[in-house]
Amino acid sequence: MTTANGYATDPERLLLPAVLFIEDDPNLGSMTSEMLGLDYRVDWVQTITDARARLAANTYDALIVDRRLADGDGLDLIRSLRAGGVTTPALMLTALAEVDDIVDGLDAGANDYLTKPFHVVELEARLRALLRGFHAQAASVMIGDWLLKPSANIIEDPDGRTVPLTDVESKLLATLAAAPDHVFSREELLKNAFSNGSDIGAVDVYVSYVRGKTTRGIIATVRGKGYRIGHPQD
Repeated sequence: MTTANGYATDPERLLLPAVLFIEDDPNLGSMTSEMLGLDYRVDWVQTITDARARLAANTYDALIVDRRLADGDGLDLIRSLRAGGVTTPALMLTALAEVDDIVDGLDAGANDYLTKPFHVVELEARLRALLRGFHAQAASVMIGDWLLKPSANIIEDPDGRTVPLTDVESKLLATLAAAPDHVFSREELLKNAFSNGSDIGAVDVYVSYVRGKTTRGIIATVRGKGYRIGHPQD
């Protein structure tokens, strides 16, 4: 098995995008992960349980997810990740080729859908397009009339003035903005925007910091539940 963590001794491969490939067919999984391994760091697992363990321990640039897995439907994994605020782009790879199946996949949070049998060159092309689109989207995010630039750790106010942010403040806003209809618990925000070892109370502290640098309405408090992205003009 080729693993994202297995390239620690090869600095050049550390620069390649990391992909989590979830496929329970041993022949297809082995062949596809080997071919993708030329251009990506691939973690190949065969169950949802193993996928969750990898996701808890590693950060990935993209997911490739089969649907019919031994321990469940890959679509349920995508739904739970999106509900938890995880925005990693996901491509469904499955034999379920009916229009309703494709619509269900996209509505559940998948970014693309490729049916089996498939050509690896098409999978590679779709993966490249997926990563291009995600990185372009991540470059800047509109929050009302404020422009967040996560890669630069800055946000521009409605008049174009630049407000510097810390890495945590930028990640906090980017996480909230990535799922504007989702209410994030403090635990979810702690996992997605803070370094390991941070205290749960840090979430409230940094929400206050962000509001102080921008405007109170940019992050909305949902009593008893947590926070969601707000409306800066409020």
